[in-house]
Amino acid sequence: MIERLASFSFGQPWWLLLLGLVPLAAWLRGARGTVETVPYSALRLVREIGVAPRRGPGRWIKHLGLVALALCIVAMARPRLDVGESPDARNGVDIVFCVDVSGSMDARDFPTKTGMVSKRDAYIMAIGDMVDKRPNDRFGMIGFAADTYILSPLTIDGDWIKEVLKDIKLQAWTAIGEGILSSVDLLQQSKAKSRIIVVTSDGGNNYGISPLEAADVAAKENIRVYTVQFMNPRSVGIGNANSLMSRIASKTGGMYFQAASLESIVSIYREIDRLERSKFEQKQSRMYEELFPWVVLSALLTVLGGWIGGNTIWSRVP
Repeated sequence: MIERLASFSFGQPWWLLLLGLVPLAAWLRGARGTVETVPYSALRLVREIGVAPRRGPGRWIKHLGLVALALCIVAMARPRLDVGESPDARNGVDIVFCVDVSGSMDARDFPTKTGMVSKRDAYIMAIGDMVDKRPNDRFGMIGFAADTYILSPLTIDGDWIKEVLKDIKLQAWTAIGEGILSSVDLLQQSKAKSRIIVVTSDGGNNYGISPLEAADVAAKENIRVYTVQFMNPRSVGIGNANSLMSRIASKTGGMYFQAASLESIVSIYREIDRLERSKFEQKQSRMYEELFPWVVLSALLTVLGGWIGGNTIWSRVP
């Protein structure tokens, strides 16, 4: 509660200067006001019908209009509570993870410090780590084997992205080019300043359109493609420049990486994260919970309460 109150502010505080008119209005009408009278020729004519004066809130009725005026001025100043930041989609990064879901991804032959995991488990961990570090960007997910699958449209729901790969059934063949084309299609409607595809595979394309042709399509759309290739630790560094995955990245202005262990693929995804952060700082806009409707309602209830009270229990006859 205290934290929420600490975030209280006014959107247009200059309206509060008008509060200085409230004392002026009170002075103009008179702090005590004038009381209308009815003349009588003799007090004895009304002495017997006199009643004891009421004491209580009745004398404050005439001031409720000023209270309502003050509340309206406060409402115009837009009282509000800060509820956080909202990313500007036009200045963010839209990222599509284009991942290999062929059968070879399920073999538990990828080394870690403590044993072996499957390649799929490895890229799930790396993707999860990256998603957690970019809460304001949108992510999509494409899986490719012989066919391609839209595993997730662009979303800011990082938890969904981390879960979507766990239950997919792996298939035969590897159509990297088809996966890239589907990723480009997913980014077609994106208005983000930066659009990237991260392709993760063992690099063994054996089905569908040429990955290099798909890379040309991505390049024409100004979409960078980063490629991450699973490698045997003994083969790291061999044929970097001429490998298919390297040429895909080169065509699109992206970068090529080789992953030979769980630790290395997590590090690679962190490097991609760093590279994309360095290109520009995302603009943020603040989100607020506006309180002025409640202040206006309070002003209306004040006027209504004053009118009802002034014409019922606190009414007066001159």
